[in-house]
Amino acid sequence: MSRKFIYTISVLILMLAFALQPIGSASAAATCTRSACNYVNPYGTTCWNDAYNPVGYKSASGASGTVYNYNKYSPGCIANWSYTKNSAGQYKWLAAETQNFTIYNGTQTFVYVYDTMEDGSGTVCTRGKQGSSYLNYDAITAWLCA
Repeated sequence: MSRKFIYTISVLILMLAFALQPIGSASAAATCTRSACNYVNPYGTTCWNDAYNPVGYKSASGASGTVYNYNKYSPGCIANWSYTKNSAGQYKWLAAETQNFTIYNGTQTFVYVYDTMEDGSGTVCTRGKQGSSYLNYDAITAWLCA
């Protein structure tokens, strides 16, 4: 066989091999993992995209209404954060807190707020707060740990 023929057959085999590769998106690498996620804003990251509430939620009521706290966990990032929401979908003064780590106090009224992430390889506890004015909270959930 001639070298030109072998070369042509080799090129065709390579082209066919690439053409037959499965088409699809590769799973995105995690934005951060474990302690590299500490203090990172989860919004817009892969952590936000796969997060769920492993232990449900806690609620508390006060003169300002009812507030819910969700302990969000991202299995891809191995990180948790606090997500606090007003029950009626109304704008309220809210705070999201992670025990012994961070607290985000809303500087205006919101329907929901969240704080930065913490390494989720151990137990992480969160709680939410709601009130009638800045830093004046009358509805504070119990700690929710996951």
